[in-house]
Amino acid sequence: MKHNNFLFVFLILFVLFFGCISRKTSNLETQYVEGIITLDGIPLQGAHIQFIPKSEGIGQEAGGVSGKGGFYKLSSLNGDPGKGALEGEYLVTVAKNEVIELPKPRINPVTGDEETHETKSVLPEIYRNKIKTPISVTVVRGKNRIDIKLESSN
Repeated sequence: MKHNNFLFVFLILFVLFFGCISRKTSNLETQYVEGIITLDGIPLQGAHIQFIPKSEGIGQEAGGVSGKGGFYKLSSLNGDPGKGALEGEYLVTVAKNEVIELPKPRINPVTGDEETHETKSVLPEIYRNKIKTPISVTVVRGKNRIDIKLESSN
């Protein structure tokens, strides 16, 4: 009987402890983040931007896609549109691809399918790589305006 009481108390404490932790991480307040992405001073439409926490295991990623005029606003990891990112320091990656028509169709060696188009990155690899990216930003409490200026020579 003592063993069952111990197990019962342990289970109650376990549920309370982990319930409090999950509530703390799921109710973190995100901050609004918007800006303009440019490449060589020209607004870049259709670029995928990702904010990656600098400290591994702390915070969560947020991302977005630039629209007309290079304007973007971040959505949180769980997909809440416009909800932004948690306060903190981030590395930023930006990627954009374009589809190019091939001069003549080719056969994909893996799938055996005929291909008439290929995808090519518009941006230098340094901006797409979370280890090499030179872009570092800080999200603070409140509304954040973070413009991202890229150069094709990198």
